[in-house]
Amino acid sequence: MEPSTNLEYAAVRHVLTSPQIAPRTAEYVTADGFDFTGLAAESEAMSGGEKLLVAIAHELWHAEKKTGLWELVRRLDAANFERVLEALRIARGTYAQALDTRLAA
Repeated sequence: MEPSTNLEYAAVRHVLTSPQIAPRTAEYVTADGFDFTGLAAESEAMSGGEKLLVAIAHELWHAEKKTGLWELVRRLDAANFERVLEALRIARGTYAQALDTRLAA
């Protein structure tokens, strides 16, 4: 596993298990990490938004600046935009706290 914490793993897994792409990404997600070579090949036949989810997962995992923030707001549908926001909260370690706050409201 490349990143230093399980938070990054959980965040990337959250993106890659989005219902829209989960059937196509499942074989590339393991308990030890992610097969981004396989995911890149698989994403070639995906829609633009689906490819973007894979790119976001790759960027979260490898900490490389390749995806522009503009793409999130312009190219993702509402459900996947929220999923990416949740993944970012997971990576920061604040998702459980944010979820608790929403449930208490």
